[in-house]
Amino acid sequence: MNKLLTAKSVKKNFKSGSRTLEVLKGVNLEIDKGKSAAIVGASGAGKSTLLHMLGALDKPTEGKISLEGADYLSMNNDELADIRNKRIGFIYQFHHLLPEFSALENVMIPGMIRISRQASGKKFLSYFLSLIRPSPSLEILKQLKARAEKLLKEVGLEERLSHRPTKLSGGEQQRVALARALINNPDLVLADEPTGNLDLSTGNMVYDVILERTIGSGKTLILVTHNPDIASRLGIVYHLKNGRLDKD
Repeated sequence: MNKLLTAKSVKKNFKSGSRTLEVLKGVNLEIDKGKSAAIVGASGAGKSTLLHMLGALDKPTEGKISLEGADYLSMNNDELADIRNKRIGFIYQFHHLLPEFSALENVMIPGMIRISRQASGKKFLSYFLSLIRPSPSLEILKQLKARAEKLLKEVGLEERLSHRPTKLSGGEQQRVALARALINNPDLVLADEPTGNLDLSTGNMVYDVILERTIGSGKTLILVTHNPDIASRLGIVYHLKNGRLDKD
């Protein structure tokens, strides 16, 4: 069995007063380990809504989504948080970097959360902040820092490790976000219009880095885009229209 992610008959409705808005009307999707897929469609078609459900950030109104046979609907909130932290990497249109931390520290954040959950089960911000600038004597944290430095070097930011987001260009910020998405070595990377706020030249460069560090490294990638040229570089192209998903 080589299926990594499966969605079956997924529906998503939103209530607006007495009205029910049907955004997704029975979506089916399968993607194998190490493969890639693009989801294209008009603005408002439900692409981001679908991606959030595939990433266990939201639940469908009906249907089933599973990661290697593990059904999201059968998991509690802590189990879903573990899935998101350990097995799924997210890249958004807006980088969502924390402005008070350096590029290196931003990349380390998902790893710090993983360590804190494994080591003590504590989840509050004060505990996390006590770890974000760790003692060099703590081996596990030294390894995490080294991994974050390596990722930033691989995306061409070896000279920007100590820079805060306000000192980085838009393209550099998105490359930091990519490194952050990869820090826990996820099986699945979900990217939602990751260059939507960048100019064409910078956007193409960032896309090249994303594809190289995901598909080129054997990871599974699902990418939402309006760009047919980018979509054509991925293994499968899905079109989302009128609440339904169809392959090219």
